[in-house]
Amino acid sequence: MVVLVVEDEVIIAYCSAAMLEDAGHAVLGPAHTAGDALELARQHRPDVALIDIDLELPGVGIGLAHQLNGQYGTAIIFTTGRLDLAHAHSDMAVAVLTKPYDPADLPAIVASAGAKRGASATHARNTNFTDVPLTSSR
Repeated sequence: MVVLVVEDEVIIAYCSAAMLEDAGHAVLGPAHTAGDALELARQHRPDVALIDIDLELPGVGIGLAHQLNGQYGTAIIFTTGRLDLAHAHSDMAVAVLTKPYDPADLPAIVASAGAKRGASATHARNTNFTDVPLTSSR
């Protein structure tokens, strides 16, 4: 599965990418800006994207999610500490990871999101949005 990692916190971005690569996924990025993410998506069409809601500016990840889902049918997983904003835009995501999260849990979550990608858009957006409140084991 092709997974786009969009995260401006460098350590989180690279740990997440490494865990996903170790699990056998093709990882795009990590991208640290919405512009970088869109360029990678144009070139490689990701199946799933992990998107930090607050990239360069608060809420930028929401617009990025709308573009990726609308243009490429990418399944979106929001990564954030701002659950209110994630829930307000749950029509674009199949899941939300509450920060901090353990990158070791990502392969299973991404596999689940990829499976939901094949569901009809209306069904996936209305019934599959779930919180995945993970805490770091560190």
